[in-house]
Amino acid sequence: MNDLRILHLEKKYSKTAAAGQEPFVLQPVDLTIREAEFFTLLGPSGCGKTTLLKLVAGLLQADSGQLWLGDSELTAVPPEDRRFSMVFQQPLLFPHMTIEDNVAFGLKMQKVKRKKRLSLAQEMLEFVGLAGFESRFPDGLSGGQQQRVALARALVADPRLLLMDEPFSALDPGLREEMRELLSRIQKQLGVTVLFVTHDREEAFELSDRIGIMGNGRLLQVGTAMELYELPASTQIARFLGMKNIIPGTVHGGRFISNEGVFEFSAGNSVKAGEWCLILRPEALQLLAPGTPAPAGALLVRGEVGRMKFHHGLYQCKLHVGGAQLDCTLSRQQAESLAAGQVYDFFVLPDDLHLVGI
Repeated sequence: MNDLRILHLEKKYSKTAAAGQEPFVLQPVDLTIREAEFFTLLGPSGCGKTTLLKLVAGLLQADSGQLWLGDSELTAVPPEDRRFSMVFQQPLLFPHMTIEDNVAFGLKMQKVKRKKRLSLAQEMLEFVGLAGFESRFPDGLSGGQQQRVALARALVADPRLLLMDEPFSALDPGLREEMRELLSRIQKQLGVTVLFVTHDREEAFELSDRIGIMGNGRLLQVGTAMELYELPASTQIARFLGMKNIIPGTVHGGRFISNEGVFEFSAGNSVKAGEWCLILRPEALQLLAPGTPAPAGALLVRGEVGRMKFHHGLYQCKLHVGGAQLDCTLSRQQAESLAAGQVYDFFVLPDDLHLVGI
């Protein structure tokens, strides 16, 4: 298997940082990206995800650590000899070359004969939906079409790894969605291994087999989109993923009690005493029908319904519970049965009560 193995890879910037700031350090990263996997590095600007991408590409030299692809160590291999391809935020096409020659340029550098490289370029342009565009020039193409050319140029060389650094962030929302669908289809059809960098949560969740969340120069958590959403490892990760129902409290005697005293339930014997936070996903708060008992072991929550907002077929509701304001997701049928300012009963199943340490 040609898995990409990143072993304790580290990078320190020795240049003086801005006043009052420490120089950036990418803390040692250990990570395996499986062959034919779509893996995304997700995090805010400045967290180290592009630094890690450049270390893998060979555009930066690591201070320590190793990089392996299958049985081959690539740590000291020059970028041009790694057989990786890269797509950047900007297409970076040669304006004086036709689209066909732009796509074939990498093959030309590899000494592939003209007839063969042009044939491969034409096939790849057809693959990305640009058949018939061979003789055009970049300035005659839209931004989305130019990024399709950049993708074709990267893939035509049959790379062992495709590296993508925020490739769709400059496109408008409609084009971004179109390019995501195209990339997802091509990646699965070709079976190419992809290392993708983005700060867009929706993009990462839509495209990825697995995601690595980064923050402050560290790889914080790796998992599938569902694993990260349902079981974030920290409040930092939960907040970055947009979760707002983060309720601080303490565990004592095997029970969690929120600081306001509103939430109390058994935390289990495996949770150590100390400060913890309860993370409640909005959809985990379920409306309890009048006269219906809550399921066994469920946490009962009584709150006043506040503002409700329609969003993507569901209603986002503000629920006031004691001194806390919670986000709750309701179906249209449920929302239409509620009235703002009234008190209702909700419940949370035990499996949806997720505690993380502070």
